[in-house]
Formats: sequence, structure tokens, C-alpha cells
Amino acid sequence: MTAPVAVPNADELHALWAQAWPELVPHPRGFAHRLGDPAHLLYRRAPDGTLLAALALRPPEAYAHAHIRLVLVHPQARRQGLGRSLVSEARERLGPVVLALGEERGHFLPAPTAQSVPFFEALGFVRTGRESSDMACDLRLPLPAAVIPAGMRLTNAAEEGTVPPLLAFAEATFGPRWTHDASAVIARDPSQVLVLMNGPQVAGFALTGVETDAAVLPSFFFPEALRHAVGVSGLVGGLGPIGIAPELRGGGVGSAFMVAAMTHLQNRGAQAMAIDWTNVAPFYERLGFREFVRYFHMRG
Repeated sequence: MTAPVAVPNADELHALWAQAWPELVPHPRGFAHRLGDPAHLLYRRAPDGTLLAALALRPPEAYAHAHIRLVLVHPQARRQGLGRSLVSEARERLGPVVLALGEERGHFLPAPTAQSVPFFEALGFVRTGRESSDMACDLRLPLPAAVIPAGMRLTNAAEEGTVPPLLAFAEATFGPRWTHDASAVIARDPSQVLVLMNGPQVAGFALTGVETDAAVLPSFFFPEALRHAVGVSGLVGGLGPIGIAPELRGGGVGSAFMVAAMTHLQNRGAQAMAIDWTNVAPFYERLGFREFVRYFHMRG
């Protein structure tokens, strides 16, 4: 009787990622937190049990479409059709639904990078025209001058009574995706959520953190790549999403809040930080950020 093939665990999958994509290795704990339901993991093993390829997917839930979250193939097993067979299996399992590459909440991996676009194009996926960037900033340099306006103050979600109005603000202003992200961070460490108060009202919030924090944010999901991009060897962190009330936009409040969040990370010892999955690069470039990863959104 043949023994059942074991579902890969987080350590195995992380090791496969490090071999398949050494330029962009994820934070081990953040990776484990985002794996999701093992029933939605497809994989291929060698006869000796070595993990050769894996695909993580998310069936339609909060979305009308499904997501291929990740495809990994060991370098020594490439050009054998393993990746193609996994995508075919995912399509058969999901049925006639649109498949997005990345894009789902928590953005385990936002979308393909330039090196993987040809692989997905060969499988019938097409670019949507949307591109996003991960952007890095050197926090060893002086930060731009910016002051939170009078009547406003900074706090965090650990302050008593802050969480309900914060989540109500997130839902009303930005929708369920940002509310989900904020709730997930609050559940691990509410102090990682900075809150901008305008008198008694929530006027903005930012998810922040460094790589040793309880909640590993997508902004510092790739700590070694971030260190390499900026040229540092120490602690790194990041923030995002970050946003303020619509009526406050355009008057410098957003920039001041952003600089306050950057200063917060700088004071915590971060040498570099990132903003992930943004398509408003000019705003962040004015604050010293530079692109270090670009993603191409695709569907099939």
C-alpha cells in the first residue's frame, strides 16, 4: 500500500522559494502566516519525496474571480512541464472562473515580476495594463520636514476606545480590503497601527512595523531584498496601507502623516523601509523612495 504524499509544510515551501527565487526571499514568519488553507495548495514531489514545485491558490470568496497566489519550481526541475501542469490542475479544480495572478487581500505576492511574465503569457494570461511597485527608502538619511497640523495628534490602536472608530473609518473611507488589513494587524499588535486624530475624530491611519514585530506587513515581506536595494545591513521595516480622510487631502496633511510614520520607524531603529504595491510612485519619490520591485498584473 502506497503511503499518502505529505502536504508541504511552511518550512519546505520557504526552502523551495529560496531556491527558486533567491532574489526575493520572504520573511519566514510572514510567509507562514499567509500560506492559507493547505487544501488549496497544489504540489509535485520527486520519487524520493523532495518538493519540486508548488502552487498556492485562493478560490472565489470575497471576489468573483479566483487567484493564483504563487507558483514555484525548483531550478533543477524547470522545463519539465511542472509549472504548466500545476496551473492546469488549478484551472480544472476551479472551473470556469477568471484567474487573477496575485491581487488578493494580504497580497501574498502582488503579481508577476518581469522574469515570470513570459511563463504566464505562454499559458494564456494577459496583462491588465496595471503595474505596481514596491518602493524603498533609506532611513539613515534626514527625513523631509513636515508638521502635523494644530488640532491633530498621533496615537495608535492600543489607545483605549480607538479600535471601533478606526475600523468604522477604514470601512467608510477605504472599503473592506483596508478594514481587513487593519483588523489583521490589530489582532497581532494594535500598537503597529498609527492613528491620526482630528479632535475626537479618526482622520487617518497607517499600518507600520519592523521585521521583528508580531505582524509582518507586505511592505517588509522581502527583508533581504529591501536591505540589498538600500545598501544596509540592519533592521528594516515598512508601512502601508496609509490614508487620510478625503476632505484633508491636498493640503499637506497626508505628507505630514507619512513623514510622521517614517519618523516613527526611524526612531524604532529601522535603517530602511518600504511601501509595497503602490501605483502612485511620484508621491513617494518626493519623500525619498525609489522602486525596487515592479509587478505586472495579469488575468486569464
